[in-house]
Amino acid sequence: MHARDRFVETRMGRIHCLEAGAGPALILMHSNGASAFEYEFVIDDLAKKYRVIAWDMPGQGDSDTPPRFFSAHDFSDAVVALMDALGVQKASVGGSSVGGSIAIALGARHAARMDRVFIIEYPVRTEKTWQDGWARTEKTWTNTPQTMDIVGPRLRPGKVTPEFLDRWNIDRNKAGAKNCLNAMWAMRLHDVEADLKTLTATAIVIYGSKGPAVATKAIMAAALPNAPQIVLDDCGHFPMIDDPAAFVAAIDKGFATKA
Repeated sequence: MHARDRFVETRMGRIHCLEAGAGPALILMHSNGASAFEYEFVIDDLAKKYRVIAWDMPGQGDSDTPPRFFSAHDFSDAVVALMDALGVQKASVGGSSVGGSIAIALGARHAARMDRVFIIEYPVRTEKTWQDGWARTEKTWTNTPQTMDIVGPRLRPGKVTPEFLDRWNIDRNKAGAKNCLNAMWAMRLHDVEADLKTLTATAIVIYGSKGPAVATKAIMAAALPNAPQIVLDDCGHFPMIDDPAAFVAAIDKGFATKA
């Protein structure tokens, strides 16, 4: 990976990101408990066509911790603050899981600054679904380091090497239980239905065929009837890791979609 580390001072705190390439700006937002390194296997190929900026969301990776609870809209404001600090007037954004929630918020709240919005592996959940699964959510995110037995089945066979697991747990430990749970609350409290109704930016939805989000594909298709729905075969919740080439091709397909 040839991306360079950057620390960017913004009005919402210092944000760490990895940056590579030139061309249309593409901001990538990771899932909960991760960092910009979630995209390490795709940055070089994406950088052949785009100016790739993969951030550490506030409170995770090496970015500053927010001074208060951040909602999905607050995180979207932080993306715009990063854009302002980097002199990026308009960008496409891709967000995975909690990053997908932020991407939806960006498309609704900052449509004029958005080109394309890639919603990646974002499962649409009702409040009842959140409530019923919350004990498991708290258990998952308060026990931050994870073992090979837990992580291995979430990705394709052979993907979770000891070195990969080290990176995985470094990121989870950097974020810590409180910031991870705050991110889950941001997802839970996000009125996604309202934001999807007002989302005017060009949207592309990406799923892994074995991930949790594909089960809610019909809901997303109804909310965004004009958005391409791309399902990546034999991928789980982390398609950018399971199949980097297919993920890059999906991003390229999204950019080819007529705005």
